[in-house]
Amino acid sequence: MTAHDELYARRADYPVLARSTYLASHTLGAMHRRTPERLAEYARLWGELGVVAWEDWATEVWRAADLVGGLIGAPPGTTVMRQNAADLLGDVVTSLDWSGARNRVVTSSLEWPGSLNTWSQIGRLGGEPVVVPGEPDGIRLDVQRMADAIDERTLLVECSHVLFRTATLVDVKPLVDKAHAVGALVMVDGYQAAGTVPVDVVDLGVDLYLGGSVKYLSGGPGNGWMYVAPAAAEALRPVTTGWFGTAQPFAFDPELAYASGAGRFKGGTPGVPAAFAAAPAYEALTEIGMQRIRERSVSMTQPLLESALERGFTVRSPHDPAQRGGHVTIDPGGDPADADRVHHALIERGFVVDHRPGVGIRVSPHFYNSLDEALACLDAMSEVLATR
Repeated sequence: MTAHDELYARRADYPVLARSTYLASHTLGAMHRRTPERLAEYARLWGELGVVAWEDWATEVWRAADLVGGLIGAPPGTTVMRQNAADLLGDVVTSLDWSGARNRVVTSSLEWPGSLNTWSQIGRLGGEPVVVPGEPDGIRLDVQRMADAIDERTLLVECSHVLFRTATLVDVKPLVDKAHAVGALVMVDGYQAAGTVPVDVVDLGVDLYLGGSVKYLSGGPGNGWMYVAPAAAEALRPVTTGWFGTAQPFAFDPELAYASGAGRFKGGTPGVPAAFAAAPAYEALTEIGMQRIRERSVSMTQPLLESALERGFTVRSPHDPAQRGGHVTIDPGGDPADADRVHHALIERGFVVDHRPGVGIRVSPHFYNSLDEALACLDAMSEVLATR
């Protein structure tokens, strides 16, 4: 059995693959078959032990944090779990002092809208957003232009590792180097990278790397996470800590003493069932290894991209796989409404993909898919257009 065959054989671990041609791991990864078992285990502990179940519950939450941290190269104890990435982003915002001369956040117009919405309100805290526009093609980020925007007034730099619309893989290293040279922190949004692109947060030198588990990690909702570099942690003072973010949660001391390191971002009572649900998928990815997953992904996305071009479709993702994450964005052309119409028609035919206005249809074969499935999706796309 070849390495690719071995990965394909894991399809049985993801039930949705028996019911549809599932090519939407960029938006919601397939559920692992052991997730219901683990949720039942969570419920059993609660039912049989009551409050004593916390001894097992807490252990599983911290274990899940280290599992997802391991998938991005984070040392044990440097990653925390929260309900979602937005909560973590908000706590990072309040952990910084925006009232001084160094009060700018440098970001880009290609970021996730939820993040841009947050930066649009930073003036209420005394901050100033500097939003660098993407390149004219709407596909890439001009990294040099963004680096040039970073100066001694910059408090934080925020950007995505992989852009959500086009799957562009951003070279964040020059941004990290420039930011650190002027004394600014760097936070990278790894939501579209984790689980499909090998990531080493230590090698990247980032101060913060956050994301969630809904996509390629297949951990489901309720599992936001963030790596905090030990060297940066002590300078971060979030307004909201919850009780788990304090140094001694069970001392019930009204005087705030932050937990050390990343622990200060643990927040309040954790989402225990979400951690139980996510662990099987994290374990599977850890067993496979991110390099193998990346190789498998490129072996499908590159032929998919080339075949889409041959059919006359517009591809709004980088053509070079070294500059692309785990999905390919395809615009079938014609009327702007065609992409949405084709998207719905594909769903009806059993091809699960999604559509983003202005760019097209996103298709993401993950390690549990086959190239035949990806190409069959293009066949179906052509057939739908032919029936216009």
